[in-house]
Amino acid sequence: MVKVMVIESENSVAPSAGADAERIRALVAKHCQSQYRLPISATMEAAILPALEQVLRQPERRLVLDAGCGTGASTAAIATQHPDAFVIGVDRSQARLRRAPAMPPNALLVRARLEEFWLLVQRAGIVFDKTFLLYPNPYPKHRQIKRRWYCHPIFPVLLATTCALELRTTEEWYANDFCLAIEQCRWECSCQLLPPTDADVLSTFERKYVARRQQRWKVCAQPR
Repeated sequence: MVKVMVIESENSVAPSAGADAERIRALVAKHCQSQYRLPISATMEAAILPALEQVLRQPERRLVLDAGCGTGASTAAIATQHPDAFVIGVDRSQARLRRAPAMPPNALLVRARLEEFWLLVQRAGIVFDKTFLLYPNPYPKHRQIKRRWYCHPIFPVLLATTCALELRTTEEWYANDFCLAIEQCRWECSCQLLPPTDADVLSTFERKYVARRQQRWKVCAQPR
């Protein structure tokens, strides 16, 4: 069972939609004290386990996860920036992955649901050195709050399978809410507004955000 200690932080970042703060705290506390039970299909096991076997065969390499990698452009960029690391990009959409660019030799793409991927990663005892969550669907409607990663039952497993995390989003409220949730789990985080340039852009769609002059927020987090 995954148990993440819940704490209160005086420096917690209040979400812009302040009415959700107590609900976020309650959901995080609930998920941290329970075990997420999700049946893993044979199809998902067949897709995920070969990738994890590759990881286990090279224990000396740094491991990086690009969670929700879309077309895999960000996976290729991260792998190029970190040639010493083995980078796995995971996305559930075959249509998006069909548009993937050529991958560097230190990168691998996997079609899978992230919930099942994280559960199998935990079962295998694998911990990534860093996980990227690049522009996840924010599910902005109030009734969708439990679908946001920080309010999802998989959140404690996500944290248990990585040593560091980087989130990017165009929604300031999402970045603030993410900080509020993660600070309850003995993690520290920083939140910053990225410069309006294409420096450190990791994918085509992120470059579109820069071209449209949309604000981009970055949250960096690690255990205390």
